[in-house]
Amino acid sequence: MGTLTDREKGILRLAVADYKYPAARERQAMNAFQLGPVHFWQEVNRLIDHLGAYRWDPQTVNLLFRRRIHRDRPRLASRIL
Repeated sequence: MGTLTDREKGILRLAVADYKYPAARERQAMNAFQLGPVHFWQEVNRLIDHLGAYRWDPQTVNLLFRRRIHRDRPRLASRIL
């Protein structure tokens, strides 16, 4: 549970950056970090569970965590029913 690298911080910054179209964010992830859309979001989800990310910027991590919960709620509800 160490500190984040500059690359990991950049990934988190990119995940919360405002873009008019999601494809623009994913294109930026490919150019800056050589990560395709799926791998980019997998990395974001891994990072928001990292204690070092919360220590670095709790507001960013909480925002991304809330987005993940909001996105997953409908899928979880359909599994229960």
